[in-house]
Amino acid sequence: MGRFALDRLPVTPWRNGGGETREIGQGRFGDSAAAAGPDGWDWRLSVATIAGDGAFSSFAGVDRSAVLVDGAVTLSADTQVLSWTTVGELHAFAGETAFGARLAQGPARFFNVMARRANARAEVSVHREGFFVMPSDAAPLCLLVLQGRFQVATRSGMRTLDAEQGLLQACPQEAMQVVRLGAAGCIVAVQLHPT
Repeated sequence: MGRFALDRLPVTPWRNGGGETREIGQGRFGDSAAAAGPDGWDWRLSVATIAGDGAFSSFAGVDRSAVLVDGAVTLSADTQVLSWTTVGELHAFAGETAFGARLAQGPARFFNVMARRANARAEVSVHREGFFVMPSDAAPLCLLVLQGRFQVATRSGMRTLDAEQGLLQACPQEAMQVVRLGAAGCIVAVQLHPT
């Protein structure tokens, strides 16, 4: 896919009417579609808008990480309560947990990272300063800017990403230096690995 902007990604309404999703990308490791599960993917990246209080989608056998893009939300289950109040706040949880969502102040958006436990593992990190990313065999990479502006430099060139823009690369071959431009910013990096 390369470079993307959230506002240009197609919107898919939730089946329960509780929100909508903009998919950034999905993929699988290996050749067997059946091994990837009923949805046909081992990993999936998206930004979801939660429009109101209600049931939160569950995905059996999937490990999830959610980073707050904007708003504030609490997910509550019988065994766990997770709250997001700050842009860039990250929580990881099992996809089969039956959560209910409660919004604090209107709609909220998450950057959703899903990895099918049997086949994939996601490495998710949130940065407010510059950092390096080293390429890894068969490891797709996604960067998403939540706030501010960042420059991504490789031996091949440089790209500047503004808020709600990102990069998705299937198998990057070069190391990346990510530099924050300006006084403040927040960017999420995701590397996806086969298990």
